[in-house]
Amino acid sequence: MSSSDSRPSTAALASAYALVYLIWGSTYLAIRFTVETIPPIFSGGVRFVIAGIILMAFRIFLCGDRTTAGGWKFAIMASILPFVVSYGFLTVAETMVPSSAAGLLVALEPLWFCLIGWIFFKGAKPGKFNYIGIISGFTGVYFLMAEGPGLNLPAGSSGSYTLGLLLVMLSSIAWVFGAFISRSPRIHTNPFMSSGMQMFSGGCMMLLLQLVISACTGNFAGFHVFSFRSLLALGYLIIFGSIVAYTSFLWLMRVEPAGRVSTHAFVNPIVAVLLGWLIGGEALHKNIFIATPLIIISVLLMIWKPNGSHMVAKK
Repeated sequence: MSSSDSRPSTAALASAYALVYLIWGSTYLAIRFTVETIPPIFSGGVRFVIAGIILMAFRIFLCGDRTTAGGWKFAIMASILPFVVSYGFLTVAETMVPSSAAGLLVALEPLWFCLIGWIFFKGAKPGKFNYIGIISGFTGVYFLMAEGPGLNLPAGSSGSYTLGLLLVMLSSIAWVFGAFISRSPRIHTNPFMSSGMQMFSGGCMMLLLQLVISACTGNFAGFHVFSFRSLLALGYLIIFGSIVAYTSFLWLMRVEPAGRVSTHAFVNPIVAVLLGWLIGGEALHKNIFIATPLIIISVLLMIWKPNGSHMVAKK
């Protein structure tokens, strides 16, 4: 962090934290509203193509950044798991599960980072606090799984609640694998340009996948019934979820300790649960009151270092 005389104002820091806490926590409900009438894969493709274009245009026209063929090749490879697979699973899952449950399960990503890094990428072995966090996290998942019968599911829900939860977990696992695989993707030296290229590449592949799915099934009917609420939610995801909150996060990572920024990991699920109840009309069954603190405790233990070193933040 820079010296104290150049430290950002308290108001600027508080605003940035509020944006990351509230907006990223609200994206799960926005996704649920979006996929009510817009095909899930298509909605993700549109979101990331437009957000990617905006980010790249900002850097190109205001800062003179340029891309390279090699950078685009890495961007395409690096976008498959975090965008096409991970976000694809999440959007499909939110046609089956409440946004509050999706937000809680996605919050377990620090758990997957620990386990996947240790097992597959020669990462550090979990410590005693990590093991407690793993047990707490999976206990929270158990209570969510057991909550299915009688839930107030999203409008137009299809398929199985349990299948939806499994898709959310697979979404998180795919995102974590993608993060490990593309830790040094050589896409672009500027993080905003790199993110824009990855978003655009992933969005284009999602649109292509949707075209293939629609052509194979012969089902194009879903493209004629977009509701105003779905379109408004999609616009919110593009502007606020993919641009405003993300740029706030990157700025905070430059001016604040990573451990302090990573607190969004256990604030976002609380916001997701509350908004799902207050705005989305999602019932708060007894199991969610058990699962929520268990998962938040798991996140806290997975990212907390007892020796006082910084916690690991996630994108």
